[in-house]
Amino acid sequence: MIATAGSNLPPSMTPTTLRASRTARAIRILPRKPRGSAVIEFTVIGPLLMMTGLSMLQVGLLSFTRNQYNHASFMAARAGSVANASLGSIETAYASALVPIYGGGTSPGQLQAAFDRALSDVRSNARIDILNPTAESFTDFNSPALQARYRLPDSRHVIPNSGQSFKPASVILPRSGQNIQDANLLKLRITMGYRPQVPLVGRLYTRYLQWQDNGTDPAASALIDAGRIPVVTHVTVQMQSDAIEGSNASTPGPGKGGHPNDPGDPSAPAGPAPDCGSAFCTEPPPASPEPTPEPPCL
Repeated sequence: MIATAGSNLPPSMTPTTLRASRTARAIRILPRKPRGSAVIEFTVIGPLLMMTGLSMLQVGLLSFTRNQYNHASFMAARAGSVANASLGSIETAYASALVPIYGGGTSPGQLQAAFDRALSDVRSNARIDILNPTAESFTDFNSPALQARYRLPDSRHVIPNSGQSFKPASVILPRSGQNIQDANLLKLRITMGYRPQVPLVGRLYTRYLQWQDNGTDPAASALIDAGRIPVVTHVTVQMQSDAIEGSNASTPGPGKGGHPNDPGDPSAPAGPAPDCGSAFCTEPPPASPEPTPEPPCL
């Protein structure tokens, strides 16, 4: 066929052939329509990505709070070292250092409200143990003169703080297994119950802790059962005042018979993993229905 005037088509290509060529080229250029694979991939990967992100957020919040607990423990030990190892002074200083994570404030009223919240939480969900001086330390190094000065009963002993540089460190008494310098160290162990703030992950974490709990620490078990994570901090400082006996721990004699060693890992849980009532353990397992008694035979 001869090309018409003004047309750039070669003689061998008709208008029908041209339309077919353009249609084929358009089909090759157009992308394929989705067939639902993206929905399937998101259904599988989406929950995993969500849990990973929530877990990272919870770990970050827990790490930040743990740093605040460490700082508060040090401030509590400092307060106790100058206040005769008073448990009340230690508790108050610990709560004061936690004011920033309980709301803080810019006015005296706001700060007082944050302190009241912190102190209430500490009294309800924390345990403060005075590991040193021990009860045996007070028995070994008691000063009757200081008892009279502080007007204490005979049952409350006092460890003198002054003149330690003039007292020999080689004199170790049998009940405590310590010298006077060791008895003037204030060591605290503070267990604080942290409540997870991130949905799903916090519940999953506490359910796992319930499974791992071996029941050797009743206070920690109570915190776990209440949905909290026990965070334990230790701190040791030098006493700056005379230590007065209070609710101090009792550890007679040198630890491990004078030969301390690594206690090893805690015992593994004996039972199976806990049952969950939902995919992420946000709900407890449903109660098993009681079996229906069979009717008596006639």
